[in-house]
Amino acid sequence: MKIPQVLREPFTHFLLLGLAIFVAFYWANPDWSTESENTITITRGDIDRYKQIFRKQWQRDPSSEELEGLIRSHLKEEILYREALALGLEKDDTIVRRRLAQKMEFLITDATVPSEVDDKELMAYYEKNQSRYMQAARLSFSHLFFNPDTRGKRLQDEALATLKTLQTTQAGANVPDDYGDRFMLNSQYSQKSTDEIAREFGQNFATALTTLTPGKWQGPVESGYGLHLVYVMQHDKTGVIPFADVRERLKNDYLFDLRQERNEQVLDKLKERYQIIIEDT
Repeated sequence: MKIPQVLREPFTHFLLLGLAIFVAFYWANPDWSTESENTITITRGDIDRYKQIFRKQWQRDPSSEELEGLIRSHLKEEILYREALALGLEKDDTIVRRRLAQKMEFLITDATVPSEVDDKELMAYYEKNQSRYMQAARLSFSHLFFNPDTRGKRLQDEALATLKTLQTTQAGANVPDDYGDRFMLNSQYSQKSTDEIAREFGQNFATALTTLTPGKWQGPVESGYGLHLVYVMQHDKTGVIPFADVRERLKNDYLFDLRQERNEQVLDKLKERYQIIIEDT
């Protein structure tokens, strides 16, 4: 049987939730409509709730004195709350207005946003937003450092001479550090993203590494420190992270975006109930 369009509207869900809350409250509080505005009733449900909150915090049941203290605290809060309303203290209070607006938004969200999402919806969202799930290139490399402060004008020539030796001997990634100069950071890096490399060596160095062919010594590559000969062992290029690896993140992002969209839809419906006048400034 086809469900009428009106029953699929988020605003309809919101109204039905509000009705359900009202009915549940009236059923649980049959004397509500006949009570005096000056009557404060502490129900058995209230007392059970105080006990539950106490147990969660202290991992034990409250004593009779502690329970009396909880009831006194509730009465104090309720009395002050009602007196504040009677004096109109909630009016023009930005904090109170914002808090009530937030609670209303939570109600709308609970009524219109599902708690679970199937993989078909997530896959459609994943394909539509793949740019949000890109992984940066990762590299594993060794390097030899050539210090401009100690080598001066000989810097470039000596780096190239060392490179020629390494290439002629077909040296692997692990060569003695004394082929170059002492370096304050590491001589080998494993599975570092280009962002991480850029933070240590500078963006130009990180970008240059992505252009090198793995499996041989190359360079010199310049960084903020000086010149480097580099041996790239592995280069995992930029790409989209597989769906299975980001499913939980996808779910959170999807529900967040859906919450924003549904909230705007309900707000647009609510706006129709008001005449909005914006005076000229």
